[in-house]
Amino acid sequence: MQMHGAEGKRVVGLTGTIASGKSSALKAFASLGWFPISSDSIVGELLESDPEVRDSIRARWGGLGIQPSGRIDKQAIAGLVFGDPSERRWLESLLHPLVRSRWLSMVQSCNSEKCMVELPLLFENNLQMHFTYTISVYSPDDAIRERLLRRGYSRDHSRARMSAQSSQEEKAARADFVLWGGGTHDFLHHQARETEACSLT
Repeated sequence: MQMHGAEGKRVVGLTGTIASGKSSALKAFASLGWFPISSDSIVGELLESDPEVRDSIRARWGGLGIQPSGRIDKQAIAGLVFGDPSERRWLESLLHPLVRSRWLSMVQSCNSEKCMVELPLLFENNLQMHFTYTISVYSPDDAIRERLLRRGYSRDHSRARMSAQSSQEEKAARADFVLWGGGTHDFLHHQARETEACSLT
């Protein structure tokens, strides 16, 4: 299904589990002329500057999710939502419609004929109909755990984050194309070039 306002554009959905290499893949395609849209960046902007999101979080969790300065405490919220599936579902119900509206608007308004949208929960939220193609980035579980530890996550928190999404195998099976995210950045760039040359033109 072609999204309204995207006629004549190739719109590709990029997904993968946490720390699989999505951001690196998005940068690789951006270097090839694709207009990059990161849903993680959109979430960050909403948490940072949207007063309605802040008010909703304050109403839900009181001071637990708000720093003394009045800014949203992302680390505290991560602890809340990845420790309780019902709280994660509530936060997703708050943010996902706003994120979807934002990236749809960005696709429609961008001047590029090639747009790529990074969406960790692309298949979980049944968004594949919006895209010309979908790509999943796959990395070994050991590499993902190591990356999360380097980001400062505990092993328990890493497991909770990984289990909050579909498995890598399921994402790969549902995607049109799969990139290996367990190698070097150069190899990821090579895969992006080959995927564009062979499949996305």
